[in-house]
Amino acid sequence: MMSERILWGVPSFWIERLPLYFGRHKGFFRELGIDLTIRYFWGGPELAAAVEKGEIRIGDMGLLPFSKAFSQGLPARVIGSSVIQQLDHYFVGAPGLRNIQSLKGKRVGILSYGSCDDYFLRIMLKRNGMDAAKDITTVPLGDSYGKLESFSSGLVDAGFLVEPFVALGESKGLIKVITSVKNYFPRYQWGVLFAGNHFIQESKDVLLRALQAYRKSCNEIRKNQDEAVAFGAQVFQLKKGIFRKALLRDLANWEFETRIDMEGMENCIRIQKEIGAVSHGVEALSMIWNP
Repeated sequence: MMSERILWGVPSFWIERLPLYFGRHKGFFRELGIDLTIRYFWGGPELAAAVEKGEIRIGDMGLLPFSKAFSQGLPARVIGSSVIQQLDHYFVGAPGLRNIQSLKGKRVGILSYGSCDDYFLRIMLKRNGMDAAKDITTVPLGDSYGKLESFSSGLVDAGFLVEPFVALGESKGLIKVITSVKNYFPRYQWGVLFAGNHFIQESKDVLLRALQAYRKSCNEIRKNQDEAVAFGAQVFQLKKGIFRKALLRDLANWEFETRIDMEGMENCIRIQKEIGAVSHGVEALSMIWNP
């Protein structure tokens, strides 16, 4: 079998990248004729722009930036779910904060006004009898979003964070988990795998082999957790105990077979229509590749 070089585009160095690194390390991609290179674009919009330019044929990102780009003509389709099918975002705060009600008068970080987590925050506050406009100060973080420095510097008292940075922040005494966003949005498709339309049309066999290797890596992580922890700790340059906590916190909820949660996807699209992120004509089924 001839080796096919694949440049897999990703927007962030978060825990959902582990199957790519682990699968490459174990040779799962190589044994199926895939020479895998992982390239970072540091943001969904930046990754979508690389797809538009033809730089990237396959990758993964959040459904929110993908669907927004798709509604604007992105020549790509969803080919499956990443391991983070459901929301893995944790709402965290300074150790002294006990619950959502204790946020009154505090500074809370979001990506930007009008973003999905801005919506999440407003709903979470409303369900706890609070008003984002009156009870807190919202801080748009931009490039600082998802970074522990936002908490250690005192820029914000609370905000959204994902693994492995939740476990790292806890180990440093910087933050504690207040709640999980999925407690408020239990069905919400988050991470998706995608491929460019030309790649789908011209290289279907290569695409299917890449997905097979990805799924094999996901399942190997589940079966051999100690090995995955040891390797992941090296990749993310964390102590084994910290990475173990980060991985095991959500591993039972991972999607190992790349299956899309259609109800969750429709919920995501509905919310994006409500906040004006996508046009009302966009439908979930139109985004998905059906081999």
